[in-house]
Amino acid sequence: MFAAPGHRRKGVACLAVAVLVLLCFNTMTLEWIVMHKDMAFFASNHGPKPTTASTVENESNPIVHVTGIALLQSTSSTEMPTTTPSPPTTSAPVAPTPTSTTVLPTPAKSTPSPPTTLPSSQPTTSAAPPRATPSNLPLTTPPLETIGFETVAIVTYVPDKHVKFINQTQHMLWSSWNYSIHHVDPRARGRTDLIIFAHRNVMEEMPPSCIRLAHPALPPVPSSNRDRCFVVEQTPAADNYWHRYGFMFSLIYLAEPTFQPLLMSYDRLLRTDTDVVITPAFLTFRPRRFVVGRGGYMYHDYTKARIKELAVDINMTHQGLHSVGSTWFGNATLTLQMVPKMLEVAKFILDSPKYNVEQGFPRWHIGVTSMYAGELVVNHFIPKDNVWVNSASLDVYSNGIEKTINVYHSHCWPGSSGFFTKSEYEDGEYSVDKFPRESLDIAVIKDYFMAMVLYGY
Repeated sequence: MFAAPGHRRKGVACLAVAVLVLLCFNTMTLEWIVMHKDMAFFASNHGPKPTTASTVENESNPIVHVTGIALLQSTSSTEMPTTTPSPPTTSAPVAPTPTSTTVLPTPAKSTPSPPTTLPSSQPTTSAAPPRATPSNLPLTTPPLETIGFETVAIVTYVPDKHVKFINQTQHMLWSSWNYSIHHVDPRARGRTDLIIFAHRNVMEEMPPSCIRLAHPALPPVPSSNRDRCFVVEQTPAADNYWHRYGFMFSLIYLAEPTFQPLLMSYDRLLRTDTDVVITPAFLTFRPRRFVVGRGGYMYHDYTKARIKELAVDINMTHQGLHSVGSTWFGNATLTLQMVPKMLEVAKFILDSPKYNVEQGFPRWHIGVTSMYAGELVVNHFIPKDNVWVNSASLDVYSNGIEKTINVYHSHCWPGSSGFFTKSEYEDGEYSVDKFPRESLDIAVIKDYFMAMVLYGY
């Protein structure tokens, strides 16, 4: 009934081994539990905190934090802290942290897209103009999505004693503006108003639908996004200096303090002559750079050298940008800052015994003093890379064959010949009998110009 002594000794030995194995196993289990809990405690108390706007200092921080969390994760999500990091403060969405992966996607940088205009600003008949890119823009340039709805004022001046300017205002500028605002959905663009500054003797000849502003120092508050036309009286005093050079009357109102509140209520200004039409495409044209049209005054190296010499004499900067047109489109504040300096430069030229010497056009012609002054101030105020001399879709010839959808602004240049010319228009050569509406293809700029003049649609 009793085991032999040898068997008892073997049993005791087996029991002892079993006890030792059990003790080792329990010790390892305890150490693993403690270590695992220590890791959880470390992650919750010393690991990365949820990423917020205050903890993200640059684009590289979020990826460091996210990777740290991923490396501490276990395949068992129940034993890890349940706090989920907030998404980084970037415009790109970041995928939520999965429990079984160790690598999260890198947050994308929020970089403004290059400017996109609707329609294309590059007529098919001309070389593509340079496009602004984020790398060559001022730091203050807003993202594209915030500038598409900027408010714009188209501004011009109508002097006294010139019926031709009245006709141009009514049948070119106003009629094309009126056509355009009714052919572009206002929900897809910012407001574009037309402001006509006019001598008191021609106020009644302005388009009757335009609102007469008796107190321009108090800009009207828009009740909606509706585009409006305003007429503001601007009658130069009899002793005004610029009676000796009447071209400057088309600009001096921009330096008049009384009009500053009205003009500053807009994001951008388009300063233009009256013998122009705008197209529906202009209403969505919001370039990042300051845009000027073509300047038909610079043809000789002598003229370029003389303007640079003038810049040195009056302590201004010339960056080598020539042929700056009189049509300006850009930030309202910047435009209003440049005009007073432009008047100073023009006055200096006219009063200077050195520069007020007629040498004939185009060598050096006093009749284009305003153009010389405009070129100087644009070079002085704006970095060259932020100026777009856009002859492809601004100041386009009125008898051109460009597609209207690729043009923003067309100009009836003096002395031009072809389908539509200023001289024939002023002589009454164009009529509805000669040019029936159905014969005009307004998809082409020359026909569009004619249709605006004769029909307004």
